[in-house]
Amino acid sequence: MYKPGFIPTLLLVVSLVFLGACVSKTTAPSHNVSNERFLFGSYSAVLASNLFDTDKAIRATASRAKLIEEARRNKYNNIEYVYRDFYGNKVLFKLWETEDKQSKIEIKVGKLGDKRSSQELLVAIDEELRASGR
Repeated sequence: MYKPGFIPTLLLVVSLVFLGACVSKTTAPSHNVSNERFLFGSYSAVLASNLFDTDKAIRATASRAKLIEEARRNKYNNIEYVYRDFYGNKVLFKLWETEDKQSKIEIKVGKLGDKRSSQELLVAIDEELRASGR
């Protein structure tokens, strides 16, 4: 029926195709970003800038990415944004000011979270901060 070695070769090809599909390449943020992690669909990091500058960078990035703002909740030391992208996916940003006047950001794209898209948004926010000299 099958030639010897067919099934192991087939398994090898299928596993290589699967592993090749899992590789994603994004540019790394600068030294201004630390403590990056992806947990339960949310991508979080600490940015070496204050809350005000990070807020401006998030809004500039959202504008550049053509995201549509649905809600923004500002409190004393945290801000939450809800956007929609072109495809109707929800993009959620949460921003807190840490004790040492840095900003902790959490990004979630879609219902389950998309690590690659979240990383790209973080890189764009970091670029906005660097462009403004922060």
